[in-house]
Amino acid sequence: MKRPLFALTIFMAFLVPGFGQFKNGMSEAPGSWINATIGIGKEGDGTTKVAALKGIALRVGEKGEAAVAYDLELCRMAGAWTGKFVTPMNLMSRGEFPTALGAVAFINNAIPGFISGDSCKDPRPEPFGPLPAGEAKFKGFHVCGDVVVLVWEVQGTEILEQATHIRSSNVDRFVRTFSIEPTKTRLRIPLCVAQPGSVGTFPAAGLNVQEIDGTFYLEIPPHEQRLVDAVEILVSPDAGAIRELVASLETSHLTGDPASWLTRKHVRWPESVETQGELAVPPVAGKIESAYVVDTIKLPELNPWGAPMFVGGFDFFPDGRVAFCTFHGDVFIGSGIDDTLAHVKWKRFASGLYHALGLKIVDGEIYVTGRDGITRLRDLNGDGEADYYEAFNHDIMVTRSFHEFVFDLQTDPEGNFYFAKAGPVKNGGRGFDQIVAHHGCLFQVSADGKKLETVATGFRAPNGIGCSPTGQVTSGDNEGTWTPACRLNWIKPGGFYGVVDLAHRNPAPADYDRPLCWIPKRLDNSSGGQVWVTSDKWGPWKDQLLHLSYGTCALFGVLNEEVDGKRQGGLVQFPVKFQTGIMRARFNPVDGQLYVGGLRGWQTTGLKNGALQRVRYTGAQVRMPIAMQVKKNGIELTFSTELDTQAAADPENYSIEVWNYLWSKAYGSPEISTLSDEVKPDETGKSGTPEFSKAQMSRTQHDPLSVVAVNIGTNDRTVFLEIPGIKPVMQMAIKYNLKSVDGAEMRGEIVNTIHSLGQE
Repeated sequence: MKRPLFALTIFMAFLVPGFGQFKNGMSEAPGSWINATIGIGKEGDGTTKVAALKGIALRVGEKGEAAVAYDLELCRMAGAWTGKFVTPMNLMSRGEFPTALGAVAFINNAIPGFISGDSCKDPRPEPFGPLPAGEAKFKGFHVCGDVVVLVWEVQGTEILEQATHIRSSNVDRFVRTFSIEPTKTRLRIPLCVAQPGSVGTFPAAGLNVQEIDGTFYLEIPPHEQRLVDAVEILVSPDAGAIRELVASLETSHLTGDPASWLTRKHVRWPESVETQGELAVPPVAGKIESAYVVDTIKLPELNPWGAPMFVGGFDFFPDGRVAFCTFHGDVFIGSGIDDTLAHVKWKRFASGLYHALGLKIVDGEIYVTGRDGITRLRDLNGDGEADYYEAFNHDIMVTRSFHEFVFDLQTDPEGNFYFAKAGPVKNGGRGFDQIVAHHGCLFQVSADGKKLETVATGFRAPNGIGCSPTGQVTSGDNEGTWTPACRLNWIKPGGFYGVVDLAHRNPAPADYDRPLCWIPKRLDNSSGGQVWVTSDKWGPWKDQLLHLSYGTCALFGVLNEEVDGKRQGGLVQFPVKFQTGIMRARFNPVDGQLYVGGLRGWQTTGLKNGALQRVRYTGAQVRMPIAMQVKKNGIELTFSTELDTQAAADPENYSIEVWNYLWSKAYGSPEISTLSDEVKPDETGKSGTPEFSKAQMSRTQHDPLSVVAVNIGTNDRTVFLEIPGIKPVMQMAIKYNLKSVDGAEMRGEIVNTIHSLGQE
């Protein structure tokens, strides 16, 4: 195939009154966008030629017939192409990042997109993360209809950029239009790799284009007024056509002043979608009413844009409206969340985000986490849609690994934000791909978005965190390499939570910070997030912690205590079921009820791609354990209701088993007897590391403990189980078969971990 020829032509104009007018009030460059890792072109061996790890791809041209992609870390245009846009966004569990589908017009090397010094090289110690402070920085992008205006900052100078495409005869003209604030600094902007056979460059008066090491650079001189300039990159297989076009050009096809788009109103998605929710079926006459029932807020699954409803996170406005984000990058706002759910109205607010898996509303504004960091979605012109996608904090590092999702978004009382980043787990779940400093970490971002700090390390796939009203942070994590079972973590700053490969410390740790509790795989094979009960309208759980299981679609109450400075406890499951893998939870400030949401992407028992459901307290009697204390010679359990004392006092109504896990580099662990010698993996996996065999993993070696006596508390809600030989253990399961004082059956199980025994 003949290589396209290309030329550059550059035009500049200082801002003057009347500059920047458009035909019919619209730009020549409508299109759409997607934030993702963007691949452009293929090498001979099939590998991607250019990858913008933290990228944005834009459709450009009057009919969206071409596209450009930017690398938002290096602040460079990575390349351009004509024809189809990109391959679909990859699913959660497998798949390549989006890649250009059309014919590649040109590419750029991995160098900074705005250069103020002498060196054109990437100044970062490794090719991940933002440029050093003071260098070019991506600030966000404005949208007006299909027009996208990027915002950069270089040494305090704001630069706006808009790209478009024009087809003239058989020449493709890619236009970059800049609005540059006054600066005393000379800037160089890399335009494209100088392909063999190019016919030269054609700078306008006062500007200069240089070729340095095979790349063309546009030079912007210091200037005292804001200026608007444009550069065209002409691409064609016909050198004569390029020469003829250049000779005929008197001025560039300027798209006008990019700043003129910033405050315009243009509703991109005028339609709304109304749904009718489903309330829990009322109890059958004569049957004891459940204390908690599940209502379904029906999502806008049938919408004009074909947007998938894989819910990644959600939160409530003070007036009870809800906003949720999806894995595929959309944000919807819903109103009408009331007792009946009969008329819930949904409006699309934002799109194109990069694997959005966390959302938080602060002071009426929506913040979303994606692989690229935290984006603040701002409606500056009041048209009901996000028109400025602000890079609130995009300092997080990104690599090509499919598994390094950024999970959840919470805030503490000081306004700091928290999220977690997974490790780069290999396909198949065992071992890790290339590791960088941010993999497997829990992060804090300052309230102003300016500072990113690592709080704790050693997480494998922490699909959910929580933050209490006092600022205590928690997290889940999922079984896998160095994680023998799912665990619920009570985070302390500087803590290490188990995955040695992701400890980010030297020497590698030989031990780990213990979780609040381990969780058996049958109850939770893939943990979600946590939420603190802040509502007075949700039964007896006020001020306590709840935990979600994504894998088993389950909700748990957390019974925790502190003994000898160590946090420990257990879980008790609520008798409710959910449609999808729940991983996020919030309390609605208006009705005081718990709402949960999630998706089906990784392994889960959930059946729907995404769902938002309400766990509603009916006012009926709650019949569950709500507190637990470990003593020197037994365990004290407190229930939410008075017990039938005869049943409660019978030791035969309780059974207890204990077991341990092996903390190792193997994937997961068998359930191991506390009395046996240490069990070791007996196979070698594909990654060359030890693995447990299927036979080992299928064995369960539990040790029974006897309850020799039961003492009833004075309030008939508390029982003390006397257990000879009780000792610290990784996993305990306490099953009970009791009755409440009104004769209702109370059967259930507590799974817990003991690090230290309390006092008698």
